[in-house]
Amino acid sequence: MQKGLYERAEQYFRACFQTDTAAALPLGTLLERREAYAEASDVLSQCRSAECYSCRARCLSALQQWDSAAAVAATAIEMGATASPMATMALCESAAGHHTNARSWAQKAVDADPDNARNWTVLGVVAYRKGADAEALRHFRKAVQLDSNNIDACYNLGVTYTLRGNFETAIVTLRNGLRRHPQSIRLYSALGRAYRLRSDPGRASQCYDAILSIDSVNLDAWLSLGEICRERGEYEQAQSYYQKCIRIDPAYTPAHKALGLNYTQWGDYTKAIRAYQKAVQIDDTDADTYLLIAQLYSRQGNSQREQNAYKKAARLGSRPARQWLVSHGLSW
Repeated sequence: MQKGLYERAEQYFRACFQTDTAAALPLGTLLERREAYAEASDVLSQCRSAECYSCRARCLSALQQWDSAAAVAATAIEMGATASPMATMALCESAAGHHTNARSWAQKAVDADPDNARNWTVLGVVAYRKGADAEALRHFRKAVQLDSNNIDACYNLGVTYTLRGNFETAIVTLRNGLRRHPQSIRLYSALGRAYRLRSDPGRASQCYDAILSIDSVNLDAWLSLGEICRERGEYEQAQSYYQKCIRIDPAYTPAHKALGLNYTQWGDYTKAIRAYQKAVQIDDTDADTYLLIAQLYSRQGNSQREQNAYKKAARLGSRPARQWLVSHGLSW
């Protein structure tokens, strides 16, 4: 580990872990480093130290398992750990929309360890989620200044630049991160998004191909490749990418939904309806899918089914659906 030979170190710690749970923390730390958060959490669950609880809480928060992350972080704090689990508590509170509590936890983490890049990153995430973009950007910059090797700091700074339309700076930031972490799926994904928004689908596709060379069943990468093809009007190729997603996970709703949109643009409304219907069979709480169904029935001139779909979307909270119904003198 000290020499940066992380793959070899992981092999040794895996061998140790079979008979000695003391290897849980270094092995879990290495797994966290390469974004294998679920496996890291499983490994760290075999250890009862404050450091292991802190690391496991970080991994659970990365998986967006907020309740579990908060419970594990609270245990770490009870055992005497400070900055890391406090930062995790901030993320959990922020995800729940409790911005005041989130800010308090994040500030406690920074106060406990002001030289830790993750703490400043979390403070930035909390600021961003409450709408303070400029403040978030300052905190992310601070995090990268403290530790340019921190994946979270590079990722969040790059994404923020992307969202602000500063694509060139975003790309430089994310590529710098990838030079240090060439196997980071998160950084490749963020870079691909920046290239897409900069209208450079060729380089975006290279990013998603790189992800698939690391993880051949990454659904987001296959879906993104399909989206690029659909935007180019390459509907047959897009269809193959979406169907690849469905073969990997038949319950992956975004692929069914994207397939419906692809068939719609391709002009095959019958297959589009089937794809959308499959999507709502899996997830009947997605108002946007019902909205797409309504728009498709409108193209077909089927007013009754159009109204029914708009009503379902409206009941799920879709503002455009409600506006359409009101404009036509209908209720939901």
